[in-house]
Amino acid sequence: MRTKKIMNLVCLFSFLLCSAGVFAQGTVTGTVTDDNNLPILGATVQVKGTSNGVVTDDNGTYSIQASNGDILVVSYIGFGRKEITVTGATANVQLQEDVSLLNEVVVSSTRKPVRKLQTTTSVNSVGIAELETIKPESFSEALQNTPGVTIDESQGRKGGFNIRGFPGGNFVTTLIDGMPVSGIAGQSGGTQEFFGLDPNVERIEVVRGAAATLFGRSSAAGALNIISKTGGTEHKGSFSITKYNNTANDGHIYDGDLDYRADFNLNGPLSDKLRYNVGGYVINDSGVKEQANKDKGFQVRANVDWLISDKSSIRFYAGYFNNQFQNIIGTVWDMQNESLAEGWNARSTFYNDPLGSTVLNQDLGVRQAFFNPTPVTNAAGGGALTWNPAESIERAKGINFGVDATFHLGNDWYFSEKIRYNDFFLRDINDLNLTTIFEIGDTTTRLNANALNQNRDLLTETRFSKLIKGESSEHNLTLGLYYSDAKRDRLGFNYFYGSNVSPRPTFTTLFGFGSGSFSDPTLPQTVYISNTSSHREETATGLFIGDEMVFNDKLSVNAGFRYDWQKGFINNNPEEIREKSIDFDPGMEEENEIKLSDYSFSIGANYLTGETSAVYANFTRSFTFQTVDEVDDEFLDNELVKNFEIGYRAGLGDITVDATYFNTNIDNSVSTVFDNDVGGFVDRPAGSYKINGAEIALAYTPKMVKGLLLSGSFTLQNSEFDDFIEGIDDATVTAINDAGNPLDLNLVNQGGATALDLSGNQVRQQPKTIFNLNLAYNGKNWGANFGGFTYTGLYYDNANIYASQNLSIYNTGAYVKFPLGDDELRLSILVKNIFDGTNAQNIFTAGGLDEVIQSTIVDSNYTNQLAFAVNQNPKRVLFTVGYSF
Repeated sequence: MRTKKIMNLVCLFSFLLCSAGVFAQGTVTGTVTDDNNLPILGATVQVKGTSNGVVTDDNGTYSIQASNGDILVVSYIGFGRKEITVTGATANVQLQEDVSLLNEVVVSSTRKPVRKLQTTTSVNSVGIAELETIKPESFSEALQNTPGVTIDESQGRKGGFNIRGFPGGNFVTTLIDGMPVSGIAGQSGGTQEFFGLDPNVERIEVVRGAAATLFGRSSAAGALNIISKTGGTEHKGSFSITKYNNTANDGHIYDGDLDYRADFNLNGPLSDKLRYNVGGYVINDSGVKEQANKDKGFQVRANVDWLISDKSSIRFYAGYFNNQFQNIIGTVWDMQNESLAEGWNARSTFYNDPLGSTVLNQDLGVRQAFFNPTPVTNAAGGGALTWNPAESIERAKGINFGVDATFHLGNDWYFSEKIRYNDFFLRDINDLNLTTIFEIGDTTTRLNANALNQNRDLLTETRFSKLIKGESSEHNLTLGLYYSDAKRDRLGFNYFYGSNVSPRPTFTTLFGFGSGSFSDPTLPQTVYISNTSSHREETATGLFIGDEMVFNDKLSVNAGFRYDWQKGFINNNPEEIREKSIDFDPGMEEENEIKLSDYSFSIGANYLTGETSAVYANFTRSFTFQTVDEVDDEFLDNELVKNFEIGYRAGLGDITVDATYFNTNIDNSVSTVFDNDVGGFVDRPAGSYKINGAEIALAYTPKMVKGLLLSGSFTLQNSEFDDFIEGIDDATVTAINDAGNPLDLNLVNQGGATALDLSGNQVRQQPKTIFNLNLAYNGKNWGANFGGFTYTGLYYDNANIYASQNLSIYNTGAYVKFPLGDDELRLSILVKNIFDGTNAQNIFTAGGLDEVIQSTIVDSNYTNQLAFAVNQNPKRVLFTVGYSF
């Protein structure tokens, strides 16, 4: 069926290409300047009513396919939007300074380009200039100035983020040029496993609030859309090298190493109709903290655009990725003094020196390698394979390629097709402390869970749209079909070990835990093959329809409906895993299949109350499918999300304001509860969440001081449980009752067992307030910046027992530019976490609420008590030399 569909698309492409010659076409070039006749880099030039758009280069020049009579919409942050009618091959544009930041054009809030002022939902854009200033190491770090977004760098360069208090899970989708990163919903979320941030990125758009009718089953909280650069009319390029200060402590294996990253980007014309863009990076870095392995690798992405006509084009693109980004292992946290434990510093981690870890080599009994991984090797004499934890390396390696085509069929009909294929090998490593609370002299129990994965997926999106214009109204109708077919093979290895808690920990003991359900009976009890080992498939189909309406150039109304189907399949038969025979006994071969479906709809409106002001509101009903994670006959209902938002945007003299109120309800959320029929605790829908809050963002760009920008935002939110039950064990219940419930916990009877009612409690890791600040000056030859964020009012646990400290990270930097004819040399310095804060970003409670409750009842002051945590990344200095031509 898939082969037939693809062949039909190829035939349709061929027909459309053959008929493309009948379309009117022409190349329009020009220069965009400011009111001082200086060129503007990064201005957007868009053919009105289409997705055909380009960005100006360093000299402010652009080239776009357009016909006489077409209207070009030109915009740039800090300048007024301008529309011009094409009357020939040249169209120069001068923009007048306008402090309103609402005229920038975005493509992620609807299915056509629209200026931010007229969107019906909250959307922000992080452009080239900001990316160059803040030099983010991950996509999440790039969002640090976005209202309502919390970022988490505890996983290093992979990063992670949440939007508006949503409690994690599959509520956010990350896209590249409008397509999900992966066909597996759980791998397109807030943490990126497969690729890094490279100089091919033109901008990043963040939709805050439900975007499910646009992007599907896992966009209930919003979406992150990464927009790629395209080639221009002149050959341009840039190279840069960044030197990181080495963060290793004295005596570390990487102490004193040279840590660097090199970036490049080249783009331009291949002919009048062909444009190219290629870029990537090479990185070799000891890491932001002490690690057993480096962050290193390289990445290259490229695209070629065939400009068939002013309204029809085809983009071919491909990428190769080989990234070794390590999970940051945690530190030891002093719970009594709310600081790093004695002897630990911001650079320390709970890592073990790989030169001393060979004691943990264990026979796994696996007779054949899986994906031929380096850490699994044949023992001397042809014996059993062994796993060396010193080679536990987090790595993603693979390719993707695809086509993104848009054709004008005549009479304002458009057809577009996106196709992408991904093939990635992923090795993921998690090293966790299983002893939740301990003392300095204790031996802690730790788990190293590592797995080898192969992901292969095909994603397509087919869309037809029709533009209908009336005397005082306009309709942009869209009908589309999304389809993805993803397969994932996984072989997991787990081993337990003991370790002391010194700043340079060492292995001390091996523990005799029972083997996993997939274990070979001959395996030592300390090492086993994880029961996550399986062959999985996830097939998704989404049918969507929408109407984007404009009435009297003032009222915009967007309505959309989408229905999604998903089929999940899992099989633990070793012979099904990558079609290789793996010598392990799963005990009982099982397989299961689950079919899910649900719908989402949205209605939104925006009304221009003036030239630079508007009010907007939207309501969305969306959902998230539950993940088929293990072989289980019991499946859960979809999580249902209802979101309402109302806001006001305006440019008021030198000040731009954007204020929003939002309200969200999430039903059928999952927790561990007691099932009387099963006779134990199982995952079941246990209740709901409710989230409400308000955001206000302000920007000040005084006309008297060109290049100065002062912006900030404040978010006040309340993310809490609503009628939510979580299970606790019998020992915890006994401790609570014997002490007279000193924590005033709400105990309830659930299925014949005592459980904890969390209703009214704040969701862990979701702050009450988010404050963002950005102060920047960008002059002709130099610039400087200061900015960052503060989160307050967090809890580390769902029972709201152990409160978090405020979390603040601020950066500062400066640059100077030296013109070299038409070229430019740029020198810059950036200091991240300039105040060198060391607060805990997360405290891991491996034992769940049980250990936290029991320890707090024994001693609420946590005298001499330690915990496993991930603290803020330490202060780091980046020196960059860049050359553009």
